[in-house]
Amino acid sequence: MAEAKSQKQKGATLSIISNSALIAIKLVAGYATGSVAIISEAAHSFLDLMAAMMAWGAVRVSDAPPDSEHPFGHGKTENFSALFEAILIVAGGVLILREAIQGLTEGRQLPNLKVGLVVMFLSTAINFFISQRLFKIGRESDSEALTADAWHLRTDVYTSLGIFLALAIIEVGRLLAPSLNLAFMDSAVAALVAALIIKTGLTLGWDASKGLVDHSLPPEEIKLIVEHIEEFYPEIKGFRRLRTRRSGPYRHILVDILVDDDMPVGQAHALGKKFALSVRSHYPKTDLTFHLEPVSPHRSPAADLDAQV
Repeated sequence: MAEAKSQKQKGATLSIISNSALIAIKLVAGYATGSVAIISEAAHSFLDLMAAMMAWGAVRVSDAPPDSEHPFGHGKTENFSALFEAILIVAGGVLILREAIQGLTEGRQLPNLKVGLVVMFLSTAINFFISQRLFKIGRESDSEALTADAWHLRTDVYTSLGIFLALAIIEVGRLLAPSLNLAFMDSAVAALVAALIIKTGLTLGWDASKGLVDHSLPPEEIKLIVEHIEEFYPEIKGFRRLRTRRSGPYRHILVDILVDDDMPVGQAHALGKKFALSVRSHYPKTDLTFHLEPVSPHRSPAADLDAQV
């Protein structure tokens, strides 16, 4: 647990450092080249930096243990962070789209494209490496905030690569046909980049909102929980009222377990404990609450199944 927490904080810190460096070099390259796409990318990286700082704070708070005011823990902090990141992504996309449209209508000159090419290549490589690292840590620690931050940086990989290719085409066009002006491609690519950013932000926002409204766990996870219960048949006669929700990296499961009404209390308790250990062996951060409900051994278990799956 402590190691996972440390990895999450290191991942968030790495994202902050990389975004800070990228903002500086993109701003320099943007003003040196006059490229609206590069300047827009600098603005996007600034949003990335804000998001990374939020993720850094969120992973620290979400791992805090439950207390008297937060008996279910602080996991939803990560959902709030991911949702706000999504809002920032969409806002950044809208700003970039506006600049791109303005560039298409006004027309702009693009001097010193070689500087822009170098910067966009470095940006693509750095963001790909950092996003891969954050995806890995996010999966291992089950962190909504780090995963959102990873997707945020992954959009930068696509946008930086698109801008790099556009600038390369413009530069090659100048060399092969000096009279051919392809500068409009800079703004055109910026518009496509904005559309991709907005789409990513809306998807992240939808996913983050599920945790805030106590959306049930995904069907594949519910299926796994049901399989854990079925492993204990015929000692367990069935189950009903299976309810699940997620709060950041934590899962909350409530279920009624049906057992023979003549089963001794000690045996029923031991059975429930084995079931709980089985579930938590797969999902360590699980708050499992179950009620042992007696049923007649002569009644069909199927008659008691009322699981909401």
